[in-house]
Amino acid sequence: MLKEYLKEIDRKQEKLCGLSDRIWDCPETAFGEFKSEAALLEFFKSEGFEVKEKVYGVETAFTAEYGSGSPRIGILGEFDALSGLSQMAGVVEKQAAQPGACGHGCGHNLLGAGAAAAALAVKKYLEDGHMGTVIYYGCPGEEGGSGKAFMAKEGAFQDLDGALTWHPATVNEVNKDSSLANFQILYQFHGTSAHAAGCPEMGRSALDALELMNIGCNFLREHMMDAARVHYAITDTGGYSPNVVQDQAKAIYLIRAPKVGQAYDLMERVHKIAKGAALMTETQEEHEFIKSCANVVSNRVLEKVLYEAMKEVGVPVYTEEEYDLAASYTATVPQAGSQTYEKIIADHMIPEHVKFLREKRKSRFYDFIIPYEEIHQISSGGGSTDVGDVSWMCPTAQINAATWAPGTPGHSWQAVAQGKSSTAHKGMLYAGKSIALAAMMLMEQPELLKEARAEFDQEFEGQKYIPIPEEVKPRAMNQIG
Repeated sequence: MLKEYLKEIDRKQEKLCGLSDRIWDCPETAFGEFKSEAALLEFFKSEGFEVKEKVYGVETAFTAEYGSGSPRIGILGEFDALSGLSQMAGVVEKQAAQPGACGHGCGHNLLGAGAAAAALAVKKYLEDGHMGTVIYYGCPGEEGGSGKAFMAKEGAFQDLDGALTWHPATVNEVNKDSSLANFQILYQFHGTSAHAAGCPEMGRSALDALELMNIGCNFLREHMMDAARVHYAITDTGGYSPNVVQDQAKAIYLIRAPKVGQAYDLMERVHKIAKGAALMTETQEEHEFIKSCANVVSNRVLEKVLYEAMKEVGVPVYTEEEYDLAASYTATVPQAGSQTYEKIIADHMIPEHVKFLREKRKSRFYDFIIPYEEIHQISSGGGSTDVGDVSWMCPTAQINAATWAPGTPGHSWQAVAQGKSSTAHKGMLYAGKSIALAAMMLMEQPELLKEARAEFDQEFEGQKYIPIPEEVKPRAMNQIG
């Protein structure tokens, strides 16, 4: 019966695919996604949702809501792109559409439209007299901006019974693992300029201080946990003249660890290294908090519901031409297929799952659902996502859906090139149907949401969320530093 409401997605698939393509056509980075947001706002207004703009202190954040009362289910949508990843669509070679411009290398055009498809189907269910509320959260700035963390700081997500989302990927699976929490900091050093040959003793080099800081952090790597990460980008070297002692230098640091408290402690150690570098060079150091995001804590009750929904919907059917095109993209990534399978198999150690995956080794496109393990170890992936901040506010779970050819790296030209393909559209609509069905199943069985809340309360007992400081506001990438 519930699957009948998914036909709303089929009826409007052309509109949904057009929405995704429209966002792909205007890639914009964190907190500058005005055209992408406008496309989504136009869609939701035309479909009869109650839309609120500029919410939770973020200019390009919005909500689109329908229904009344409980349960309240949130569906998370993203729509930001990545800098420097411009790419022509549909070509099997690296070819920028506009050199140096942005591109949807993480598939957020698909993510935003697929989440919209889910909200659309749930609205159809609610229109049929069922109780509950569906809220689509338009979440900007996931890439390097932590938009959801800024929204959470202002009270978003706390009144939800559960939040669901998805991400474009090479596989169809419930995303059961965690992510790395992170803090992003701008470090600045101020020194004294002087002639580097005539009177170098009069100078105090900010660039020396920054280089010493970087060296100190590289030595720190031996003394931090294996899963932690510290990356930096020097954004200001103080000038181009080697015969001038540089009186300023800047770098942006991204400090990651499996849990938010661990990342915070590591950040404090990096602060000390920066102060030490300033002391050694007789310069002045200051640092500025840019953003942070928490580690994802997924909810197993919601994961199981999502898995059942994915199986019930069933994976899309593909044509021979689509399989062949996928194989062409995989061929552009050396040994990608075997490496991808090794990782998948390593992550699924139950014997029957290993056998299942080995049988699928030669698939040109991963047209299957990876079996869900109810009992599993949780590992922290190498990346970070502000979905983590939502997961600290309410029970949260997410899935991956196959939109890219096997072996496609995230944040790559291959991902951008496939962003408007028929396989990408099919994966997007499949994700939307799966999330919609899961949301309706939860509304039909509110006891599951009570179980999810009990798990949530137990998981976070004794843990403290570290929000972005009140004085820190979201900034577009070109406004940092």
